[in-house]
Amino acid sequence: MPAAEPRTSAVPDETVRRKAIAVRLMIFDVDGVLTDGRIIYHDDGSELKAYDVQDGHGIKLLLRAGLEVAFMSGRYCGAVARRAEGLGIRRVFQNIQHKAGAYAEIKEELGLRDAQVGYMGDDLIDIPVMRRVGFAVTVPNASPHVRPYAHYITRAAGGRGACREVCELLLHSQGLWESVTRRYFHDDFPSEV
Repeated sequence: MPAAEPRTSAVPDETVRRKAIAVRLMIFDVDGVLTDGRIIYHDDGSELKAYDVQDGHGIKLLLRAGLEVAFMSGRYCGAVARRAEGLGIRRVFQNIQHKAGAYAEIKEELGLRDAQVGYMGDDLIDIPVMRRVGFAVTVPNASPHVRPYAHYITRAAGGRGACREVCELLLHSQGLWESVTRRYFHDDFPSEV
């Protein structure tokens, strides 16, 4: 059964906020969520992916706040592993044809309940996980078949700030925004090197 009517808003409604408060692990699909979904191949067969730097900073803020983050992709690409490593993400699942199995594995490893997991996806392969998690998110440019399973639809498109939007929503909902961003707004906080 599809989730309740999804909300798209800079300020989430109370139902979305309650779901976001419970999240301890946020899993992001890659193609179409962290990227704009395009795949560019070089003549040598290597693949090019473009990531939004603000999405990456949002992920780093989640990690700084103590939330777990994972990437899960139906395809394999070395650039995904490099991006995850650069952000400090240890849980990267690639070439996963049945995402529900990988989801069950990571949930068990971390000792979490469905309600404590968020998942952001954009295509049919993501629906089995979106149906299980406590906080399912998609992007406005997602497959129309995915939208009914989302609790929240971002305003920003995949690869264009959608991930950052979700990271900020989680941090604000959980009351963690001030503590993880204080260094940017207060002179008495040590600057990053």
